Amino acid sequence: MKRKPHNIFAAFSIILIIISFISFLVIKENNLQKKESSFFKKITPSNNNIDFEKLSPLEKDIWDKFQEIPKSEYNTKYEEIAENNRVLLNISSKENNIGAYILKIVLNSGELSPKAKLFILNKLRVLDASSGNIVDSIKITMESLNLAEELNSESDIVKAKIALSSIFNSLGGHESSIKILQDIDIENKNFPGVSRVTISLYLYLAENYGFLNNTTEGFKYLNKITPLITDECGEYKKNILILKNLLEARLYIILDDQEAALKCLNTANQLLANLEKAFFTDLKTLRLLTLESYYLKYNSLKFSPNSIKNFIKNTNYHGDITFLKIAFNLLFQYYYETKDFEEYTKLAKSYDSYLAEVNLANNKVFTMYLIENLENEYFSKENEKLYRNIFLLILLMVLILGVSYKRMLYLDKKSKVDALTTIGNRLAFKEDFNFLKGNNYCMLLFDIDNFKKINDTYGHEFGDEVLSTIGKILKTIENKEISIYRIGGEEFAIIFTHFNESFAMESCEYIRKSVENIHWKYPITVTISGGFAKSMENIYAECDKRLYKAKGSGKNMIIYQDINEGDV
Repeated sequence: MKRKPHNIFAAFSIILIIISFISFLVIKENNLQKKESSFFKKITPSNNNIDFEKLSPLEKDIWDKFQEIPKSEYNTKYEEIAENNRVLLNISSKENNIGAYILKIVLNSGELSPKAKLFILNKLRVLDASSGNIVDSIKITMESLNLAEELNSESDIVKAKIALSSIFNSLGGHESSIKILQDIDIENKNFPGVSRVTISLYLYLAENYGFLNNTTEGFKYLNKITPLITDECGEYKKNILILKNLLEARLYIILDDQEAALKCLNTANQLLANLEKAFFTDLKTLRLLTLESYYLKYNSLKFSPNSIKNFIKNTNYHGDITFLKIAFNLLFQYYYETKDFEEYTKLAKSYDSYLAEVNLANNKVFTMYLIENLENEYFSKENEKLYRNIFLLILLMVLILGVSYKRMLYLDKKSKVDALTTIGNRLAFKEDFNFLKGNNYCMLLFDIDNFKKINDTYGHEFGDEVLSTIGKILKTIENKEISIYRIGGEEFAIIFTHFNESFAMESCEYIRKSVENIHWKYPITVTISGGFAKSMENIYAECDKRLYKAKGSGKNMIIYQDINEGDV
C-alpha cells in the first residue's frame, strides 16, 4: 500500500541531481578535445557463461567457421559472419549466447569501419535481445543511434528508435514507447527497405496499444500493415503474419469475440509450424501467452497453469517484464476463478518479490545507463583528476543518502509494527485508512470472542500466545492488496484493495475458520466475531456496528450485510 513521500529524501535527491548536473557541465566545459566514444572497448566479449563442451552441433559448427576467419578479414566478411549467426536467433540461450559472443569479438577487434560497426551493432542488438540484459540492450541501441546519426543513415536512425521503443515496451512503459514511435516520420521516408521498417513500426504501435487495451488504435495500425506485405517477402512474410494474427487474437479476446480470436490463433499456429527462419525473438512467447489467455477465458479445462509457471521459471524473472506480468495475471485469474486461495497467496508473495526485484533492476539499469553515457566522454589527462574527484563526491553523497534513507525507512517501519504480532499497528492503520479515502476498498474489523475470560482463566502469557498465533495466520494472506493490523488489545482490522467484494468475503471466512480450527495447549476453542463493509463515508463505524451485531447474534461469525437488511 502506498505511503507518504519522505520530504527529507526528496530534498536530498534534488540536491544530488543539481550537483550531478553542475558536475556534468563543468566536465563538458573542460573537455577541450574532440568527443571520442570508448563504447566499443567496453563491449568486452565474455565467455564466462559459455560452456564450449556443451555447444549444440549447430552452435559448434558456427563457432568453428568463425574461428577460421582471420581477424584481418573481419572488415570484409562482417556481413557473412552476421548472417551465419542469424540461425541462432531462437536457439542460443541467455546463458550460452555464442552468437552474441562472436559478434562482440568482431565489434571489439578494432578492425571494423564505422559502416561495418553499425551493421554488426544492428545484428547484435537483435541477437542479444533475448539475453535479458537491459543495460546492454540500451548501450547497443543508443550507440547504434549515435553511429547512425554520425553516418547520416536514415534507415538505421529509424531502426534504432524503434528498437529503443521496444525496450520501453518490454519494461512496461507503453505510453513512452508509443511517443517514440509516433515521433518517427516514416511516411515521408524513401530509403531501401522502408516497407519492412514501416511494418515493424506499425506492429510495435499495435502491440503497445493492445497492452493498454486500446483495441481501436491497435486494429488501426494492424490494418495498415496488410497492404505493405507482398508475396516476395517469403519467410519474412510468415513472421509478420504470425505476429499480426497473434496481436489480432489478443485484441479480439479483449473485445470478447471468441470466433475471431480462435480464427487468428489457428492461422498463427499453422504458420508457426511451417516457419523455417525466425526474424523475431518473441514469437513463441507471444503465442503461448495469447493461447493460454484464450483458454482461460473460453475453455478453462485446456488452460495449463504449469505452462505459465514454467515460462516464469525459465525466464528467471529477467525476461520481458510486460510478458512476465501477463503470465502472473493469468495465474492470478486462474487461482481466483478456481478458488485456490492457497496457491493464490503463494503467487501473491512471489509476485511481490518479483516487483521488488524489477524495481531494483530498473534502478540499476538507469544508473548504469547514466554512468555509461558519462564514460563515453573522452577526457584529457588534465581533466581526469577533476572527473575522478567529482565522481567520488557524487558516489559518497549517494552512499550517505542511501544509508540515511534506509535508516529512515527502518525507523518509520518499526514505528508502525505491532511488537507482539509483527503486523501493522494502529498508527499504520490510521495512515493507510486516511490515504484510502475516496477509493474503492473493503474492510473487516474483528476481535477475539471472550478474550478477557481467556486471560483470566489461562493467564496473560497464554493470551499473548493467542494474539501472536492469530497474527501469524493473518500474515499468510498479506500482500500488496491485503493489509492487516492490530488496532487494539484483541481487535484487528484488514483492508482489501483492488479486489472484488466476493474475494474479500471468502478471505474473511478463511480467517474465521482457520482461527476456529487451531489446536491449543489448553482444552479451548478460540473464535472471532467481525463486521465487514465496502468503502463508504462511515465505513469504520459500520464495520464496528456489524461486529457488535455478530457478538449479539451468538459470536463466531462475520456480519456482511447492513444491520437493517435482515439476517446474514
